[in-house]
Amino acid sequence: MNPKSGTTTPAQKNKITSLVGKQANAKLFFTEYSGHATEIAQQAVREGIVKIIAVGGDGTVNEVARGLVGSETALGIVPIGSGNGLARHLKIPLKIDKAIQFALSSNVSSIDVCFLNEIPFFCTAGVGFDAFVANEFAQQDSRGLKTYAKMSLKSFRTYKPESYHLESQQSVEIKNAFSITFANATQYGNNAMISPKSKIDDGLIEMVVLKPFPFGAAPIIGVRLFRGTLPNSRYIETASDTAFILKAEEDLLIHYDGEPLQLSTNVLKITLKPKALKVIGYV
Repeated sequence: MNPKSGTTTPAQKNKITSLVGKQANAKLFFTEYSGHATEIAQQAVREGIVKIIAVGGDGTVNEVARGLVGSETALGIVPIGSGNGLARHLKIPLKIDKAIQFALSSNVSSIDVCFLNEIPFFCTAGVGFDAFVANEFAQQDSRGLKTYAKMSLKSFRTYKPESYHLESQQSVEIKNAFSITFANATQYGNNAMISPKSKIDDGLIEMVVLKPFPFGAAPIIGVRLFRGTLPNSRYIETASDTAFILKAEEDLLIHYDGEPLQLSTNVLKITLKPKALKVIGYV
């Protein structure tokens, strides 16, 4: 459990501690620093633990999941983050007590794992405006959809689209893009459906290119995003493949499962390992 995750109150976190404590075969660990959840997960794999449950947001889920890739240990999720993208895709209950029971009793499935260079992501990742906003959002004291929407509006006024060189098995193109998202799951979080047709176990990565658009089109794009009709927009281009290569003019700022990261390279290789992670949820 990440004690600093999301918008959950101290009372709710105490409830989680109490509920987990009542389970005979469960033990609760609190993460103490960045990467600690991965270390705990890796130790669980070495000990032959059947399930490890990530209590937190998509960042915590990513940390736990990367320690389980390729193993027989299944990932469960108790979503207490700001967006909870992977949990929502897997139809995991958002109420704490129901999510805990779901993680303890539901069936295990296998999902694909995607990578930006060597960085694993399980929901979405990309470059451009989304990475810019993720970086701004990470620096705020408050979390949640309201804060994210506020930062998006503020960033829209200053962000400038960039040109990218894109390669896939089907084509090589230069695109001027507002954002480029590589999707394993359907959404960013909060039911913002960036790639509503994505299937998390189909062996494919969906690339969603949002082309530059006028400010007046932003509300319509926002509505389409939450209604799951974004692919119908004339400002959207999509492609599916098992791998992509992206090149930019400067070192890239990326986001992966909502976490921002400044890279020291201008090249991204986006790859996939099919069904490399066991999860508790509906695929």
